[in-house]
Amino acid sequence: MVPSTLGHRDLAPNQDLGSREGIGSIGMDDEQARDIIEHLLGTLPVGIARYRPSVGGDDSYGYRFSAGGERLLLKVKKTPATPVGLYFYQRVKAAGVPVPELVAFAPDAGPQGQACAIWSWIEGRPAAWGPGQPCPYDEAAFGELLRQIHALRFDGQFGLLGDDPAHRTSSSHPDLRATSDSWLGFFDCEAAARRYLDRGYLDCREAVTLASLPERLQGAFPDLGARLLHMGDIMHHGNMLVGPHGEIMAVVDYVESTAGDPRWELAWVDYYFSIYPFDRRSFDMDRFRAAYGTDHDPDDEVGRFYLLAILLFEKLLFFSPQSARGRWAIHCVKRLLREVQ
Repeated sequence: MVPSTLGHRDLAPNQDLGSREGIGSIGMDDEQARDIIEHLLGTLPVGIARYRPSVGGDDSYGYRFSAGGERLLLKVKKTPATPVGLYFYQRVKAAGVPVPELVAFAPDAGPQGQACAIWSWIEGRPAAWGPGQPCPYDEAAFGELLRQIHALRFDGQFGLLGDDPAHRTSSSHPDLRATSDSWLGFFDCEAAARRYLDRGYLDCREAVTLASLPERLQGAFPDLGARLLHMGDIMHHGNMLVGPHGEIMAVVDYVESTAGDPRWELAWVDYYFSIYPFDRRSFDMDRFRAAYGTDHDPDDEVGRFYLLAILLFEKLLFFSPQSARGRWAIHCVKRLLREVQ
C-alpha cells in the first residue's frame, strides 16, 4: 500500500544532491540514501539499512527503511541515464498484475543524477531454487500471469521500453538496438557476427550466415504485433517474489522490459528448463504451457533463431569460451547456423 501519510510524489531534479560526490566506483553511503529519501518524501527515514537481494541483478543501490508507519525500499540506479522501467510497471499495474506500489520517483535525484525510486516493501522471497529442489510456485499460476502480461499490446516501435517509450535512445546490450521498426531488426546480427568472428568463435561462413538471418527469416514473422515482455529472468531469479505457500506475490524489476514477440520470452522458459544442460531445475513445463495456452515449437525455425539469440546476445557475453558452458554454447551456435545454411 502507498503510505497514507506520504502518498505518491513525482519530483523534479535536485541540484544539491546531484552535485555531491561519492557514488559510482566508490559506492553509496547511508547519509546519501537518507538525503535522497528526505528529498523524495519530505520526511526522515527510520531504521535505514543497506539491502542487497540474495539473487537477481545488481544495477541499483538498495536501502530498506520505514516512513509513515510503512516499510519501504529505496532503489538508486548505479549508472545515470539508465531507466527504472516505469512504462512497463504502469501498464502491468493497471492490468492487475501483482506489483509493489511506487511511492516516489525522481529521474535524476541520485548523487550523480541517477534515477531513484521508492517502492513498498513486499514480504516475499525470490523465486529461486537449485537442482533437485521443487519449483517454489505453481507453474500454472505463472503461465496465467505471463499470459496476462503478454496480452498487453504496444503500438510503437519494437525494442526496449524504458521509462518513456517516446524517448528510447540506447540499449544496455551491445548488440540489441534500443528500438527498431521491425522485430528482427531489434537483433543486430551484423554486429554480433563481427564480434564473434573477431573473437574466433565463428568462421567467415558462419558469420555471413548470422549477419543474413534477419533478412532470411522475415517471412517467419508475418504481421507480428508487439506485446509487453518482462525479459528479466522472471521465472526463476530474483524478479518474482513468492509467499510462504508458493503464491506469486509480486513481479519486480522492469529495467529490460521490451515490446516484442511473446515467443522470445517463452524461448527463455524453454532455454532454462528444457535446453540448458547445466544446473537443471525442476519445472513442470506441460503445466506451464497448458495454463499459458501456448502451442509453439521450440525446434521450429523461430525457436532455433531464439535459441541462437539467447546464446549470442546474452549468454556468450558472460560465458568463458574455455568453460564447459562456453564450449557448449559455441557448439550450439555453430550447429544452429549450419541448420539454416
